[in-house]
Order: sequence, then structure tokens, then C-alpha cells
Amino acid sequence: MNMNALRYFLEVAKCKSIRRASERLHVAASAISRQISALEHELGCTLLERRSDGVSLTEAGERLKTHGMKIDAQVQLVKSDIDQLRSLHRGTIKIGSVEGVTENFLPKTLTEFSARFPEVHFEVTVLSRDEVINALDRYECDIGFVYDYIHHHAVEVLSNYQQPLHAFVPPDHALAHGERVTLAELLAFDHLLPDSSFGINQLVTRTAKKAKAWVAPRMISNQLHFLRNYAQLNGAVVFMPVQAVYSEVLQGTLVPVNLDCPAFDNRNLSLAARRSRSLSPAAVSFSNFAQEQFGTWQDLDLTAISAARSRWWTALQN
Repeated sequence: MNMNALRYFLEVAKCKSIRRASERLHVAASAISRQISALEHELGCTLLERRSDGVSLTEAGERLKTHGMKIDAQVQLVKSDIDQLRSLHRGTIKIGSVEGVTENFLPKTLTEFSARFPEVHFEVTVLSRDEVINALDRYECDIGFVYDYIHHHAVEVLSNYQQPLHAFVPPDHALAHGERVTLAELLAFDHLLPDSSFGINQLVTRTAKKAKAWVAPRMISNQLHFLRNYAQLNGAVVFMPVQAVYSEVLQGTLVPVNLDCPAFDNRNLSLAARRSRSLSPAAVSFSNFAQEQFGTWQDLDLTAISAARSRWWTALQN
């Protein structure tokens, strides 16, 4: 089987369009079409159904896609292993990550690692928790960072970093001064949530249901930074791990609420990989490095939250 033809087919299957695959691969659409036609001839079946708005996969195409992703992942591993003969730390690492750690932990960890190993390159895609799990399953990323991991047969957790979920408000909010509130009392105020693909939404909704509390967010978004900014401008409650609002907590533009909700405390950021997949030496090195940073950042999170409580929770000081 021609590996270029397989690579072109996988890109077309991903893009659902020969034209878009051509743009991404920087290869003429006619060349991609010829290679896929040759692949269909070799396999004796139709892989794609051409339509005016793109392409769809036949049953044979779906099966080739499933096997092809595994083959491509192994080919990339072979290339990476050969690279290691020239250098122990070279290659490209594909990371899928939830948004909550892309403000501080992940960019700073990548910066430190890149300073040590400048020949390692990264492709980082920001996704929801469910999308990261699916990307690991489909061999579309090497390493994933996810909150509230739920067991998946194809994914294994390598390490955890405890990151409780907090409620935050601007400093002029009625709940900024440390009054103890239940989740039901908190949800009586204007509140914001990420969409249902986020673990935050699922945890808040599930916990509120058990408490017989009403969840009626004023705003729902698929972007945490948008919710963070909207909360500051409009005096709303926003639910985040401290990592997602680390700078705002340090600067005092968002303040933790004294929320009585134990269910929010036992929450983890997990570093995960696809089960039974052999990672490249560079990916293994980065995975180990990231895990070494977990303890440091966990302490930094606790220090930031403790300092904010001491500064703003005047109701407990009087």
C-alpha cells in the first residue's frame, strides 16, 4: 500500500473534502484524487462518495480510516525512533488540552521544556474534555490534559493534579467578602457556565440536581476566557479551576466565593494517553516533565487561593 496515498486518504477523511485536504497538505487536489483512485483500485472497492459539498466515507472507507490511523501512528513512531539515532530529543508532540490549563500551566511548562530541548516541536489543540478523550482514542494526539476523567476503554491516566472547582466573583460582588453560602444560595445570583461538553458544566449541573437547586445560567459559552471576562464586566458568578483565572486571582479582579460544596473539592486534572500506544521518546520525556510540574503548580494554586481569601474575606475577620 502506498503510504502517501493512505496519508492523503486520511486527511480527506478528516476534512470531508478533497479541496480542504489539498489546502492543508499543500498538494494539488488532482494529485490527491489520483492517489485515492489508485488506492481504491488496489483494494478493489470504493472508499469515498463524491458529492457537490465534499465527500463521505463508504463502509470500506470507514474501516480503512480506523486501521489507517493506527498505521499512521506507527509510521510516525518509526520516524521518531529513527530521529532518536541522531538526537535523543527531536520530533513533534501533539497535545490535546482542555482550556483550563492553557492560560498558565501549559504554556509555562512547554516554555521550560522547550528551553531544554529546542528541537522538539509541539502541536497544541484546545478542546473540550470529551473531545480530548476522542482525539486520544483516534490517535490524533499523543498526550491529553483533561478534567474529571471518566473511564474510557482506550485511554489511560498517567498522573493527576488536584484542581478543585471554585466559584469566583468580581471584588464588588455581594459574595466577595467571605459569607458562607450553599450551592443553591449561590445559584440564586447571576451565574455563567461553559457548555455541556465541559466537565465544569456537568459537575455543577449534577451537584445542583442532588441539592435540588435550580441551574439557570445567564450565559453559556464554549470559551472559558469569554466567561471570565463577562463575569468581571457584569458582576456574575463564574465556575473555574484556579488555573483558568490565575492572573485574575493574583491581581484581585476575581475573588473566590466561600462556597459550601464538598463535591467541588475532589476534582483532578489528568494527564492521559492512548492505552497500549507506544509514545515517542520525546513524548515520553515531555510527559514525565509535565508530571514533575504537577506538585509545584498544585502548591502555587493553593497559595494563590489562600492569599485571596485572606485579602478579601473580611466577613470572617470581623
